[in-house]
Amino acid sequence: MPTIPQGVREMLRALLLVMFLTANAALAAVQFGWLKWRDVLPATGREPARIEKQLEPERIRLTGAAISGQSPAAAASDTTPASGGVRDAQASRVEASPGVSGTSALSSSSAPSALALTTLAANQAAATATPNAVSGDAAASQAAATVASLCLDVGPFTASDAQQARGLLLAALPAGQGDIQSVALDKQYWVHLEPVPNKAAADKQVARLRAAGVTEYFLLNGDGSTLVVSLGLFNDEARAVRLMATAQKRGITPQLNERPNAKSRIVYRIAGINANAAAQIRGVVTQQWSARWVRSCPAPAGSAPG
Repeated sequence: MPTIPQGVREMLRALLLVMFLTANAALAAVQFGWLKWRDVLPATGREPARIEKQLEPERIRLTGAAISGQSPAAAASDTTPASGGVRDAQASRVEASPGVSGTSALSSSSAPSALALTTLAANQAAATATPNAVSGDAAASQAAATVASLCLDVGPFTASDAQQARGLLLAALPAGQGDIQSVALDKQYWVHLEPVPNKAAADKQVARLRAAGVTEYFLLNGDGSTLVVSLGLFNDEARAVRLMATAQKRGITPQLNERPNAKSRIVYRIAGINANAAAQIRGVVTQQWSARWVRSCPAPAGSAPG
């Protein structure tokens, strides 16, 4: 195979480089519109021609658009920097259509402002409705709490029936509702002095009673190892109160406590229930103890059952 001389090889390499650069220059001239050969390269295919076609005033239309929360003045200021072609297009449209009144042009230009005002009014209405919704939820919660605050007194039950009655009433209550307490109907009222830890302290209390002219008293064992000087145990609260007043006039300060009678009857007070739970309680009482009553708790709270 014949070898190519070194000089020819260099000439071919230079020729290829020149052809490559020439082709790139021609392509750049075509892209930038430097070539004016209309027969070979028509004006419609060049970039400047396409850019000119993008701005056709007779085809431009303004569509009202408003951004949520943007004021009408801001919307107007945003449209101010638009290209002069848009303003010229609007002017040419008005001039080219003599039958169109100036009022129509004004109404079309004010459309974005109207939309912005409508959006602003909707936002204000939503902000005003939010506190109302919160207050409505609070009112609903308060109403639910009121419904679940019924209180019933059920009884009376004897000491032998009280435990069984308590179990049936608890079983009738829905889970998480109701607070059941026992209230004694037949109470006794005990008037006594303050408990003391030993016999010597009790003897001192007795000495003060005798010095004050009180001769009716009893020495009883209290809780644990304490001793209590008792002045009397009464079924009538009024008699116990009169005895306390008499002792206080003589310089003695007794105490008054309520004690359940051994034969006292029990009433169960069920608080914190709703209407459905109250209906279940009434049904159990009617089915199990026809002679027992179910009443609303007296007011104020803590009063004895009626």
